[in-house]
Amino acid sequence: MFTDIVDWYTQRAALLFVVLAASAVTMETVRRRFAVEPVEVEKGATRTTLASGVAFLAAKSIVSKLAVTSLALFVYDHLRVCTLDLSDPLVWIAVFVVRDVVYYWMHRAEHRISLLWASHMIHHSPRTIGFTTALRVPWMEAVYKPWFGLWLPLIGFNPVAAIALDVLAATMGQMCHTDSCRRIPVLEHVFVTPSTHRVHHGSNPEYIDKNFGAVFILWDKLFGTFEPEVAPVRYGIGSKRIDTPAEVLVGGYPALFAELRTLPTWNARVHRAVAAPV
Repeated sequence: MFTDIVDWYTQRAALLFVVLAASAVTMETVRRRFAVEPVEVEKGATRTTLASGVAFLAAKSIVSKLAVTSLALFVYDHLRVCTLDLSDPLVWIAVFVVRDVVYYWMHRAEHRISLLWASHMIHHSPRTIGFTTALRVPWMEAVYKPWFGLWLPLIGFNPVAAIALDVLAATMGQMCHTDSCRRIPVLEHVFVTPSTHRVHHGSNPEYIDKNFGAVFILWDKLFGTFEPEVAPVRYGIGSKRIDTPAEVLVGGYPALFAELRTLPTWNARVHRAVAAPV
């Protein structure tokens, strides 16, 4: 029974994500349009987000098909240390949990390393939050993030099944990008909720670099980066702006590279590139 469910979901995971994401965006648009107090939406934000999403999908398709998927299959076929039993629900749960803690540290690095923040800041650039915010994903992430998932085929988790886990996590993340749901303290003991993720998108001093978890908020509580939503959240990336399709395609790299060129040595440039953003 469990194997049948897994097979059904694996074959339809991508389609289900598209349907759920489109439905969520549509419902949110309708809600905001007919709200008693209409929510102000940034001018041109949808066009900018669309440009980001299309570029991400294009990059992901190219990188995944030409490089990462082929390499993952090679690792699984020739280098795996064991073969995990995908008919065992505990295997899926364990891998999903480990995957989430790996994501936590990768996400935290994106905020603390300038070279990665120059890409990730694109996702944080909207000055409102909604289901569409989740779709403003930098195309650069499709280039560097998949390589950090090669541990899955190495431990014997089938790469095709890993795609289904990615889609599940993405779907859950999509649902956390909303301002229509208040705090849910009971869930916040374990899971990322819309409230805790709003904090992550906040530019308030007390909210910066907080709540990095994707599915489980436990890692933030364990590693000291948890912050509950108390003060109203101010979204965006402070005085920096990424407002147009052209800007969303380059992120913070023009400014970062311009700064690196002013440094006298390559050693200083490397140190600045891996140092925390300013």
